[in-house]
Amino acid sequence: MTAHSEIRHLFATPLVQVDLAGQRALLDALHAAILDRAAAEPGVRHSNRGGWQSRDDFFDWAGIAGKALYAVIDEAVHNITMVSGANGLERQRLAWKANAWANINGPGDGNDMHCHPGAFWSGCFYVDDGGIAGAEGRGGAIEFYDPRGPLPMAYNPLVKMAIKGCVTAGLGERIFPRSGLLLIFPSWLLHAVQAYEGDSKRISVAFNLSL
Repeated sequence: MTAHSEIRHLFATPLVQVDLAGQRALLDALHAAILDRAAAEPGVRHSNRGGWQSRDDFFDWAGIAGKALYAVIDEAVHNITMVSGANGLERQRLAWKANAWANINGPGDGNDMHCHPGAFWSGCFYVDDGGIAGAEGRGGAIEFYDPRGPLPMAYNPLVKMAIKGCVTAGLGERIFPRSGLLLIFPSWLLHAVQAYEGDSKRISVAFNLSL
């Protein structure tokens, strides 16, 4: 006897990916603006291990290119956010408070595991992947950790769920940067950046959106 079955994904954690690789003028303008800023200020230290990180006023100094990037982020977030209203969940154009910072990672630079308290959405835009081009072999991946911790592996770490998105339960998922890739994820999601192992500069912009 064959019975119909259905698999539902409960309590999913979204990771939004937007591809702007074709926006060469935008990437070039952001690349130039970030290198100019790095030459003008010493940078700050938070979760970053090595490398250069700007203060979180990126959208104040990134000019027209920064405004164009924010417009893409704002539209993407609008499409994935709803607000509880009198008639249930409603889509509204929210007035986000945005802070963002630029990062330049050279060989050996990365970021320790962290999250972004006080924000709702966070994300990263890769201006220059430093030769990674979405592939393993040069490090620099952003790794997201299962928010349930190791609990899904507690019974038997060798037994896996044969369901899409469930094989890495209790572990992490790695995304290798590509120039023009925009990632958006919940701010509470723990993540880290593996050490970059290339011989160039990996340039990115990270951001938070809060209300």
